[in-house]
Amino acid sequence: MTLQDQFAETTNPALQARVQMAALSASQAISSEAETTPNHANRVNLAQNVARSPDGFKVPFTNMLCAEGITSQSTDADINNMVAAVWDTMAGPPPPAPPAAP
Repeated sequence: MTLQDQFAETTNPALQARVQMAALSASQAISSEAETTPNHANRVNLAQNVARSPDGFKVPFTNMLCAEGITSQSTDADINNMVAAVWDTMAGPPPPAPPAAP
C-alpha cells in the first residue's frame, strides 16, 4: 500500500468508527490493569482521556493504525491488536527511572 493509500484510509468514516470503538474497549481494559504494568501511569492517563473524549482520539489512533498497515478491509481483531500495539506510543514514554542509591 502506498503512503497515499494509507492517508486515504485515514479519512474513511467507517474505519474511524471501528478504531474509535477499539480504543474505547482498550481504554476500559487498560484502566484496570495492574499498577506494575510498565508505563502504567501514562497508559491509564490516555485510557481516561479516550474514555472521556473518544471523538478527540479517533483520528490520531486511525492515523497511527493506517501508518502500520490497517485498512478498512482489516478485521476487528487486527484493529484491536494494533490499538494495543500502539497504545504505549500514543501514551508517551514512561518517566525516567530514579537515580541509583549511592
